[in-house]
Amino acid sequence: MVLLGAGLGARLRPLTDDRPKCVVEIGGEPLARRMLRQFADRGIARATVVVGHFAERAKELIGDSVGKMPIRFVENTEYATTNTMYSTLLAIDTLADGGFLVEGDIVAHDAVIDRLVGADDRRSHWAVDAWTAAHSGSRLWTSGGKRIVKQEIYRAQTTAPVPDAWKSSGMLRLTGATAQQLGQRLRDEPDRTIYYDDVIGKHVNELELDVLDLEGMPWVEIDDLADMAQARKMFEDQP
Repeated sequence: MVLLGAGLGARLRPLTDDRPKCVVEIGGEPLARRMLRQFADRGIARATVVVGHFAERAKELIGDSVGKMPIRFVENTEYATTNTMYSTLLAIDTLADGGFLVEGDIVAHDAVIDRLVGADDRRSHWAVDAWTAAHSGSRLWTSGGKRIVKQEIYRAQTTAPVPDAWKSSGMLRLTGATAQQLGQRLRDEPDRTIYYDDVIGKHVNELELDVLDLEGMPWVEIDDLADMAQARKMFEDQP
């Protein structure tokens, strides 16, 4: 698996004054280590973590292993001027045989990880929830089925649910073939300031990803202090 943890986390200050947001804590456990533990508990054998902002602090708080799963670190030294597409590019080759791509600011219930790990490994999946008025960010579209046909970054909030639209959870399961195709598209992309989501969106028909509906199971993407408060309320002292 690959976990992306290079970001600045400016909107989480002061929690990120001395660490990147991937290692702010929920229930006394750094976010990234919690996510890695959940995958390790389900038999995932190895992980690559992309670090950048406060890289050494991130390595210290995550550690060299989680359970029996060794952790390999890759450093994005250009984290301040690049985005997740570049961090993904630095590590995507480790998924050449298939695996998981996870953003480092996600906290999720064990049931979410169970669904992702249990998904058909012959296909590529993007874990999602149905798009609601509360959502913004990476929005995915299907056309009456599971296959993703469009992706966009949507900054505004809608006033009602949008049929066939889905909110990215920041968690994907990729086949080896899809990961290799994505790697090539990342290498071809000249703009390092965009999200990996955008690169997938440009080549969505080629990459052939299906939505994996989380059906409202608990997860939070932690971008700011309000998200952190929600996550702590939802997950502290819980799995």
